[in-house]
Amino acid sequence: MARHSDIPRVDFRPPEGYALDIEVFPANDWLNRVPEDHFRYPSRLDFHQLILVTQGQFGHTVDFQLQSMPTGSLLTMRPGQVQCFEANPPWDGWVVIFRPESVQSPVEVGSLLLGLSIDDLPVQLVLEKASFEPVRQAMAQMHQDAKLTGPMPLVGALERAQLQALLMRLQIASEQLQAQSAIDSSLAKHFRKFRHATEQRFHEWHQISAYTQALGISEKTLSRATQEATGLSAKAYLSKRIALEAKRMLAYTRWPIAQVADKLGFDEASNFIKFFRREAGLAPSEFKKQHRGA
Repeated sequence: MARHSDIPRVDFRPPEGYALDIEVFPANDWLNRVPEDHFRYPSRLDFHQLILVTQGQFGHTVDFQLQSMPTGSLLTMRPGQVQCFEANPPWDGWVVIFRPESVQSPVEVGSLLLGLSIDDLPVQLVLEKASFEPVRQAMAQMHQDAKLTGPMPLVGALERAQLQALLMRLQIASEQLQAQSAIDSSLAKHFRKFRHATEQRFHEWHQISAYTQALGISEKTLSRATQEATGLSAKAYLSKRIALEAKRMLAYTRWPIAQVADKLGFDEASNFIKFFRREAGLAPSEFKKQHRGA
């Protein structure tokens, strides 16, 4: 695998003449419209991406985890995640890509949170038959409606409304499949804020106290919220996030270990090496060597 000074980023670049910030297209169109070498190397998304498998099986590696997607399954990817395409037998489906600003922020109505943070969707979601067909139809309809010849602001508003409805439908399907008691709404809110703060600050704030001060809650409350949402303590969740970014940098860039340590906010490379060995079970140099020829 070719190695780069940084992980190649994939921007939202629809075909020439396409003016909307949401695009829905058949998987075959996706595979045919980009150069073959686009699929040979890892890349980092700058947009959201949904892949619905309607026929066959699709394999895709997301942040070092191979996702085997049978017919009826949905893959959800977010900006910042690193993807690697696998050699796949023939498959078919739908691809939805959209800018982060295309999704409306959730709105609180009483004790309910209406709308969706797309981060609440799992990376892989296997849909039941009752959910699969409406989702497939929604994507097909969005694909057709994007071709409407009406005023572009109106067509764009229609696509965004349909995207919001699609994401809410997926959220309902996800919660039905989880079949678990709902997390306390206040704890869920605390965790969402912590997750957002972690994405913004993990390379600077390595202590949970920094997050609790910023969020105005106690460490006990934050740990309870994180445990309810992920099964991990707040500290373990933060460490896992830092370790993931370290793996991305070690596997997909030419940066030396000292530079990776610096970019992740470690004062000394030796501290980073100890941290990484504890989280990953091997030294950064060993991890880097394993992925050099991957």
